[in-house]
Order: sequence, then structure tokens, then C-alpha cells
Amino acid sequence: MVELYSKIVQRSFDDHGQIPEVTDPYLRAVVLARGVDSCSELNLSLRSMIHYSSMKGINDACILLYDSLIRRLNIVIVGDYDVDGATSTALAVRVLKRFGYGNVRYFIPDRFTMGYGLSAEIVDIVHQQFNAQLIITVDNGITSFDGARRASELGIRLLITDHHLSSEELPDADVIVNPNQEGCGFPSKTLAGVGVIFYVMAALRAFLIQKGWFEATGLMVPNMSSYLDLVAVGSIADVVNFDCNNRIMIKHGIEQIRRGTGNPCFPIILFRSSRNPAQASESDICHLIAPLLNAVGRIDNMSLSVECLLSDDPVQINSIVDELQNVNRRRREMENQMRVTAIDTIMHNNLEQFNSIVLFDPSYHQGIVGIVASRLKELYSRPIVVFAPSTDGELKGSARSVAGLNLKLVLESMLKSHPDLIVRFGGHAMAAGLTIKSDRLCEFTEIFRNEVSMVIGSENSERIVYTDGSLPADHLTVDFVRTIKSLGPWGSNFEYPVFEGEFIIQKFKFLNENRHLRLAVSLRGSHYEFCAMLFNIPEEMINMDLWHRMVRLCYRPELNNWKDNFYLQLIVENMDFVE
Repeated sequence: MVELYSKIVQRSFDDHGQIPEVTDPYLRAVVLARGVDSCSELNLSLRSMIHYSSMKGINDACILLYDSLIRRLNIVIVGDYDVDGATSTALAVRVLKRFGYGNVRYFIPDRFTMGYGLSAEIVDIVHQQFNAQLIITVDNGITSFDGARRASELGIRLLITDHHLSSEELPDADVIVNPNQEGCGFPSKTLAGVGVIFYVMAALRAFLIQKGWFEATGLMVPNMSSYLDLVAVGSIADVVNFDCNNRIMIKHGIEQIRRGTGNPCFPIILFRSSRNPAQASESDICHLIAPLLNAVGRIDNMSLSVECLLSDDPVQINSIVDELQNVNRRRREMENQMRVTAIDTIMHNNLEQFNSIVLFDPSYHQGIVGIVASRLKELYSRPIVVFAPSTDGELKGSARSVAGLNLKLVLESMLKSHPDLIVRFGGHAMAAGLTIKSDRLCEFTEIFRNEVSMVIGSENSERIVYTDGSLPADHLTVDFVRTIKSLGPWGSNFEYPVFEGEFIIQKFKFLNENRHLRLAVSLRGSHYEFCAMLFNIPEEMINMDLWHRMVRLCYRPELNNWKDNFYLQLIVENMDFVE
């Protein structure tokens, strides 16, 4: 959504001269402003990936998994009901079967009746249904104390693989692999759940080679890079930080999708969305693949998306995609209605005056609160918590944060000072899920505001657009944008460059029932014209006099492909009028 009149801040950096290969001053400024210290951080070859040996517990995990293979134990993967959980589950099932494990099942909890993580109830279910002898959690488990105890009581071995932040106490599992557990020396702490299970499987592959397993069985040794498309999709969907290690996996995962050599469902989803899989991008994963897979987990059961990721049959995949698209349409309708209701509540109650916003309405759907919280956080630039009704007099909520506020630390502080305020919670610095008693909503709201005030102050947050400065006209070219894209992938904490400049509007046209605006603009002092697009414009723009107005644009230079011809397009994120 394009914004008007946001605060513009140019990214700062120190030019320490450690990246001599990047000679263009504008590109150099971009990478330095993102904390790149050396050219090694721009070397995204697979050989530059961090080795698994520094990850705590990973060797013990290999021993446990090898013992389970030799003894032919029944293995159940317990995943989560988001895209990270679905891709983690699919990767674990696919790789273990390729390794020769014969008894591998999976189970995705129902988010509405079972909640998050490995509960005692889930352990009982997989014990009864699948005679589970080894449970592997993916993208969950680090706070599953009851589930771990129940597994121990039933004699079920437990391997927890997770990436969420842990408390001081850990569940009593046979093995825990989590780069964020205390004492883990793995340098990258920002792996998604699918990244963690990928590392476990990569280590297991090496372990099995050492044991002579593939040679003895005649099985082909799998190329683990062929599963990086699952890692890319799960990581982007979970909005992990794009540190160097994650960028390596995401880059090669996207290349798998482009070549059509990875999971068969991704090219089909893109083709069905009128996108050429050979030109797949981070944006396609973020806006096309992830929402489609995620929709069913929000309002139904995520197992349908897992089945899509596990199938190799194009006919079956297309049939599942039909179902996913129907569910996604329902999800969008529900989201739009919830967002409208939420904005009305904020405006009617003047909640914009506060440094954070907490919302509840009986009509809210607990599967949609997360995405609505994300939308509202972007719109109001402050921490948002959205609650929906649950059962037993409880409210289930989803929280989203802004830069400088660690949600997990805030919720932990609230729990210490008011032990019975929050029934349960879990998550990251920027996103969390939580449950409270319905009669504690007002109390929670007040305490949350106070905690936020202690961290970021009591003033209203102001939306800030960070830019990488101005570009001259000779850099607004297709070749320059291709060079930018070659430095990617771009994402969280390694954001795609945004530039600013003063332009004169030469032509304009409203599109799609006045929702979008296309401009022909010339850079001030230059006769070159460029196409600029403003998406989801504010209503106040519709009646504005734009003809030959001087405007300051904050924009992303992108490439638009029309009939196999590429041309430059400026995607506007903020516009100010220059008097």
C-alpha cells in the first residue's frame, strides 16, 4: 500500500573499504547500509553455508535417527499449522523416505481444538493411531513440557527440532536441536523451522554415508540441495532475517523452482497464478505461494497443504490447488471483513493515540488474527495484538511488533509481574501467539501498553520509510535493476533497495476502480520519462490535482515483463508533494 507524507530517513553506513569488488557507489551504499562487512557475505555459493557440526545436539540426533532406521521404528513427524510447519513436515517425510525409512507418518494439530506445539493429547493421538515409537517435532516443541513428559511415560522417543526462542528450562526430550537453545554454537540464530530440519537431514545424510548405508542398500545418495526450495518457501513465509546463511539457502531454493527440479507443486502454483516459474522471485513466494499454502491452515487443517507438498502427481497437485484456491478466496473475504471491522474500532475509539493497539471482537476468527495483526501493524506502525474468541472463556490472540520492541521479552516481563495474566504464549521477537482469559482483556491491554512504554516510550509511532538516497537518471535502467537483483535474494533485515527523488508528473491514470494509479514521471532536471505504479492508493488521492505536480517519490526500481520484453518500473512506497 502506498503511503502519503511518511517520515523519510536515509540509511546510514560507514564505508570501511572491505568490499572492493563493489565499485558502483550506489550499489556500494546499498550493501554497506545492510551491514555487509566483506565480499564473503555476498558469496552465496552452497560451499559458503555454515557447516552443521556446530549445531548443538545434531550428532546425537543422527545417532537416534540411525538407531530408529536399523530398528525400523514407527516415526511420526509432528508439524505446525503454518507454511514453515508444512514445508518442515514435507521435507522431513520426503528425505527420510529417500533415505530408506519405511514407516514415516506425519500429524498436523488442529489449531482450533489442539493449539500449538506437542501436547500430551497429541502424543496420545499419534500413539493410538500410528503406534509411534519416535516423534520428531518440526517448527515446534521447545516449550512442549507436557508432551515430552507424556512421550516419556509411553516409552516414545522424542527428537525436538525447533527454532523458536527457548526458556531456561527445556523439555525432557531424548535430543533437542535448536540453534536458539543455550549452549548452541551455530552462528546463525535466524533459521526457520524448515532450515533446522534441513540441517538435521543434511547431517544424517553424511552420517549414513559414513556408516555405508547407501552402499549396502543400493539406494542413491540424495542431493540435499534439491530440497532447498522447501527451505526457501518456509523461510520467506516465516519472515526470517535474511542473514548470509539464509540468503544462500533461499537463493538456491528459488533457483530450484526456476529450473523445475525441486518440488513439483511450486511451478504448478505459479503457472496457475499466471506467473512464469522460470522467473520465480522472492515476491512470488511471499505473495502467491505462501498465502495459498497458508490459507487452509488458518481456517481448516494444514494437512491439505502438506499433501500438496508431498505429491509427485501433477493431476493430484492440480486438484489440491483447486481446493486451496477456494479456501484462499474464503480466507481473503474473512480477512477483509475483519480488517474493516478492526479499522472502524480503532477510529471509533480513537486508539491511534496509544503507542500500541489491542483489539477484540466476537466476530473475529482466530485463524485470521495473525494476518490482520500484520496488516494493521503496517498501517499504524505500532505493536498490534488482535484477539478472537476461543473456548472455555479464553481469547486467542496474535501479536506483531515493530523495530526496537522484542515481543517475547515484553510478554515474559508481563508474565513475571502478573503470573496469571497470560495462560500461554510463544513466538519470536517480532511475532507471537498468546492466550488469555476473556475477563482479563482490559487488564492485559493496560499492562501491555505500560510495558511497551518502558521500551519505546508512550508517544505514537510514526511510519518511517528508509531509503538508500537518490539515483541519477543514468542509473534508472534495466541493467542497473538486474545488478540489484543479482545481489539478492532480498528480504527481512536485507531489504530490497528503496530510493528517493523529485519527479514531475507528466501523465496519470487510475486503474482497477481507482484502487491503483499509474504515472508517467520525469526526474527533476532530466527529460527521461519513467513509469511509476502506486498500488492501493488512499481515497484522498482520487480527487487530487496531479497534472504536472512536483512530487517526492520513495520507490523500488523493478522490472516489468511484457511479452518477454523487460522495462523499468518504479514501485512507489511513499509520495509527498513538493510545493
